[in-house]
Amino acid sequence: MAQSAITGYLGTYFSPESAGIYRFLLHPDTGVLDTPTLWYDAPDSKYLSLRDGLLAAPLVRDGKAGACLLDTRDGTVRGTHYAEHAAACFVLQDETCVYTANYHEGSILVYDRRDMTVLRRIETGAHAGCHQLLLHGRFLIAICLLRDEALLFDRTRGYAPAGTLSFPKGTGPRHGIFDRTHTRLYLVTELSNQLFVFDTDGEAGFRQRAGYDLLPQGAVWRRPPASAAIRLSPDERFVYVSTRFADVLTVFRVTPEGAQRVQQVDSGGQHPRDFVLTRDGRFVLVAHRESGGLVVLPRDAESGRLGAVCARVPAPEAVSIVLQE
Repeated sequence: MAQSAITGYLGTYFSPESAGIYRFLLHPDTGVLDTPTLWYDAPDSKYLSLRDGLLAAPLVRDGKAGACLLDTRDGTVRGTHYAEHAAACFVLQDETCVYTANYHEGSILVYDRRDMTVLRRIETGAHAGCHQLLLHGRFLIAICLLRDEALLFDRTRGYAPAGTLSFPKGTGPRHGIFDRTHTRLYLVTELSNQLFVFDTDGEAGFRQRAGYDLLPQGAVWRRPPASAAIRLSPDERFVYVSTRFADVLTVFRVTPEGAQRVQQVDSGGQHPRDFVLTRDGRFVLVAHRESGGLVVLPRDAESGRLGAVCARVPAPEAVSIVLQE
């Protein structure tokens, strides 16, 4: 019996070709995509967070910036609040709050998930370049690309500073992901194009396990490569990383020591940003900002390896993807 189509959403940068959040369908039996259509008209809603049917996103209207919370079940707006001077670059949710990271302002905003009122503003510094937020037990972690640091804030103590995870100067930490038990953290750097692997004690203690170069030394690229997104396979046996301007996806097998490179493949377009794996691990969807659109690559669950592009649809200025599985 054919499986039901999976609904996905794309966050996009604002441009003459893109106007907000787009919705599409993935047919999981074949990997075929339906062309995305505009679902919510909200310029610069570039990063999306989906939890329990509620979609959080940044937006800009009439020169004001903030965040909104949308119900994917009926399309209603649960809340909108304008409290930022520029669109946030990252959005995260938990049961009670929506968190935004504002790369340009040097701040984190904590919104009440019930009505999107602002609960707290946390300063990271004008030149911190905070690009992602992670939740780790009682801690909120701000990954600051320009500071070469990840800053910890204790949510149980009014978001008081609770430590720093430092990286070598010039590496530019960008995005990370924990395993389900939060005993290991995988983190990709944008400027040095490296994968770092850390063990954690479940609290604020981190120990670097290993570091790996993503790209071959001496290679020539059309622009300096800049690694972007990182994902774990559903069974947590493989780590995947996208790198813009090299326009590749790199596959690592998880090992007790850290990780082992398995494969590096063409992403199927130019400027791959976010990508996601389907829950069953059969497909990887990649959003390209410059050209190539939204593509699907088949995946072998046992080896972790990716095949050639099997589906493609237009997706101008695509930045992030979430799937409603």
